[in-house]
Amino acid sequence: MDHHPIGNGKFTPRIPRELAALIAALQLKGANVEALLELTQDEWQSLLKFCDLAHLTLLLSQVETSAFPSWVADRLKQNRLDNAARFERVKATYQEAATALREANVDYILFKGFTQAPEYVGDSRLRMQSDLDFYCPQEMIGRAQAALQAIGYEPEGTLDYSRADHEPTMIRRGDWQWRGNMFDPDMPLSIELHFCLWNERSLLISLPEVSNFWERRIVRSMDGISFPALNPVDHLGYLSLHILRGLLSSDWIIHHVHELATFLHRHANDDEFWRAWKQSHSSAFRAVEAIAFYHAVSWFCCDIHEEVSKTFQQQNPELREWLSRFTGSSLEGMFQQNKDWVWLHAALLSSPTEKRRLIRRLLIPTKVAHADSPVIRVKNREIKQGGNWLGYGYYLSYIVSRIATHARMIPTTLYRGLGLWFSLRYSKRYF
Repeated sequence: MDHHPIGNGKFTPRIPRELAALIAALQLKGANVEALLELTQDEWQSLLKFCDLAHLTLLLSQVETSAFPSWVADRLKQNRLDNAARFERVKATYQEAATALREANVDYILFKGFTQAPEYVGDSRLRMQSDLDFYCPQEMIGRAQAALQAIGYEPEGTLDYSRADHEPTMIRRGDWQWRGNMFDPDMPLSIELHFCLWNERSLLISLPEVSNFWERRIVRSMDGISFPALNPVDHLGYLSLHILRGLLSSDWIIHHVHELATFLHRHANDDEFWRAWKQSHSSAFRAVEAIAFYHAVSWFCCDIHEEVSKTFQQQNPELREWLSRFTGSSLEGMFQQNKDWVWLHAALLSSPTEKRRLIRRLLIPTKVAHADSPVIRVKNREIKQGGNWLGYGYYLSYIVSRIATHARMIPTTLYRGLGLWFSLRYSKRYF
């Protein structure tokens, strides 16, 4: 079925001209590259740097490049060649880890990464991948860790994993060194062992249906390898929840949203798939998935099946109004932080007491990272180097910046939340 972006939205996200040009070129319907062709050299350099960080470079490389500056076209071509070579390392790394887990009698599901092909991305060689993600039942996590340690992997112990849905990332130390190439074929992969597919303890949102994903797992084959995976309906469900998790943690989700839009567009007329989706996932669960669907439609103008359209209309008024107002907030948040997601998170909680507690905790956080935390030494996803005095300087800068950021965002967040509140109570038209 042919659909247009749902809702008109209440504000346009403030994003750089080069990102707006890229989004225009990546539309599933009505895509155009005119704005990209008007970019200056500085804007191209800014866009390429952003695309590397946002995992969009290989998507950009699939846009018509004949009229791009020659140096841009050459760079994108090399990125594609490097990533195609890197995919061989990805497969070899998976097969080695899979053998170790199988010999340790560990059952698992492989997800994300190259499992997104071919439904969400046409070719795994055109998808950036830096790690392998395994889900194991909780009782098998210990054996899985031991099996991976036996082949040289060690837990990374410097980051805070208290809110993660996986154990500390496992890495294999070697002599490889970073040379500025995000697609370096020789760059080793890390491994993440997930103990859950949805972290209710961290996110405070109960979605018990996720536990059914494990029982419905299947075996898939591609590019000469086989692997246990989520079934197609639950694969879509997991990606939707992963996008929601990113929304609620201010993470960068744009590449995930484009992959979701690709799937929705390709399956817009697939009655059989959406019938299975409706039978497998309850109406309440489908309404949560539809938060991600809405972003996909709004950002990348994809076609959707009528069952998806119905689900939008079945969401509660608070969710629908938030989506109408703030679907662009995550795009804007990559360049200027905001906390519009606080009101989305609150809309997903049923208890008024939980809503108030959440809003108070998120607007006025009490936890501050310790001086040795990597968050102190990372700015715009780039590690800052320096000695002890510089380290203390980074920490002081972090504290001052954190206070200033929250002081700046609280009035805007409250103002936008108040607008949402008034609209819900005094407007009879939601869409």
